[in-house]
Amino acid sequence: MSAPRAAGENVRLAVADGVATITLAKVKARNSIDIPMSTEILASVEEAASRDDVGVILVRADGPAWCVGGAIDAFLEVGDGMHAYMLELGKSINALVRTLHECDKITIAAVHGAVGGGGVGIMLAHDIVLAQEGTVFALGYSRIGTNPDGGNTYFLTRDVGYRRALELYLLNSRLDAAEAHELGMVNRVVAAGELDAVAGELAARIAAGPWLAHAAAKALLRRAQDGLLARQLDDEIRMFADNTRESDFSEGLSSFLEKRPPRFGGR
Repeated sequence: MSAPRAAGENVRLAVADGVATITLAKVKARNSIDIPMSTEILASVEEAASRDDVGVILVRADGPAWCVGGAIDAFLEVGDGMHAYMLELGKSINALVRTLHECDKITIAAVHGAVGGGGVGIMLAHDIVLAQEGTVFALGYSRIGTNPDGGNTYFLTRDVGYRRALELYLLNSRLDAAEAHELGMVNRVVAAGELDAVAGELAARIAAGPWLAHAAAKALLRRAQDGLLARQLDDEIRMFADNTRESDFSEGLSSFLEKRPPRFGGR
């Protein structure tokens, strides 16, 4: 067993018995994603994916939320540099999504609390998703006047279908764990207080299996549907960045922080 290692200020990595456990620990900010956070998560996932003593990667979180998506405070701080900031942020997020989806390890997300925005896309990039009762899922992009990123347009369309994926975006629908399970976004709903135990048991069971066969099965199943992921990730972040130049994005951020309905221009 390797001792827990801090990948950075907000992420921990520990390896034991074939399972690499990555813990998101930016607790006060509910594991929101800015460039340092996405870079730290990516570094941990890439390290776990490259290790010969790892067959399963389990991503869990400390605090009240698994990941609420983009760090709104960081968006505000960069001001007029938002377009360039999003393109830079997209590099690490897109690499993270592709690594989780394409590496030869089985990846498991154990989510709780709130999963929002880009956090939903990162979650959906995992092979298996466990959600604790009480977890709430929401995209939130239409609320701030931009399009989904983080692989959401790819994975949601694949998992729930075009019409429901578009509806979830347009209406900014909030889903509970049972609804997400019914739609096919999560594999199982786990009783409150049992998430870590159930996720650990599942990871250990998979890690005790034939890793090379697992990798082959994952590759075959993935390739049966893949083909546009890389292009989709690039298009998502480019269009997101372009949307940040529009007045609707500024209005969306302001109304979000002021807790009032947005007044979009509609053009």
